[in-house]
Amino acid sequence: MANCEALIRSILGVDRSNLRPLVRAVEITEQLLFIQHIPMDDLYVTKNVYPEVARLMGKSSSAAARQVERLANRCWDVMLSRNLVSQYIGKEIVNIHAPSDMLTYLAFYLHFDRPFFEVIEQEPSLLF
Repeated sequence: MANCEALIRSILGVDRSNLRPLVRAVEITEQLLFIQHIPMDDLYVTKNVYPEVARLMGKSSSAAARQVERLANRCWDVMLSRNLVSQYIGKEIVNIHAPSDMLTYLAFYLHFDRPFFEVIEQEPSLLF
């Protein structure tokens, strides 16, 4: 949890919010992608990630989902405002399609210590 929390705090800075739901969601996403080798296209946050975050946090799945999505969106907003998109994602993009995209980007960064698009460029097989 320490590495993941440090990653998220490096984006958000000092934040009084409870970051644990997002930290757990990113860690679970990393485990599903790189330990259980679930392809990105087969990973469904509502089925695979949010229920596990809810279990770990002692919350309902919908409450966990709301917290994770709110924090993921805040990460995106801060990345945009501080011009950090390229640093953490690997190329300038103007929008994410869903908060679950942020979970994937952060899981890649956490696992490889490099941005998503840099990793994918060197190892395209990770997409499948």
